[in-house]
Amino acid sequence: MSVHKQVNRITVPQIMARKNKQPIVSLTAYHAHTARYIDPYVDMLLVGDSLGMVMYGME
Repeated sequence: MSVHKQVNRITVPQIMARKNKQPIVSLTAYHAHTARYIDPYVDMLLVGDSLGMVMYGME
């Protein structure tokens, strides 16, 4: 039996509505492993794989 947590996604209209009202927390993760750890704590997450590819020796 697997357990799934409900993911609360933020939409573009929600981001626009928060402008000049409520801070938006956004971070960049350089690979998926880090993204899993910080995802619950931020509104938006950018995952870039360039550093991850270099770390694992991929071109």
